[in-house]
This record gives sequence, structure tokens and C-alpha cells, in this order.
Amino acid sequence: MDVVKRAVAAVEARAPRVSLVLKADIRPGVTDGLTSKVETVERYLAQRGD
Repeated sequence: MDVVKRAVAAVEARAPRVSLVLKADIRPGVTDGLTSKVETVERYLAQRGD
């Protein structure tokens, strides 16, 4: 959360208003889930030829 606080502070220094949305899906036994999702999308696109 420290990086989130620092990012907000950096924006606050330049803007009168900061909007932040933070979403996390944390489940036991799942590690590096975002990487596997990206790999799945890339594999799907490669199969389609996009």
C-alpha cells in the first residue's frame, strides 16, 4: 500500500483532486494470476491471427 500512498501524494502535488480505484482479487493458492491471464489472452489472439 505504500506505493499507492506515494502515487496519490505525487498526483496531489500537481492536482487539486485525486481519484483512485483499487481492485484486488486475492485467493489462496493462486500466485502470479495476472501473468497467466495475459498469457492466455496472447495465446488466444495468436490462434485467431490478430
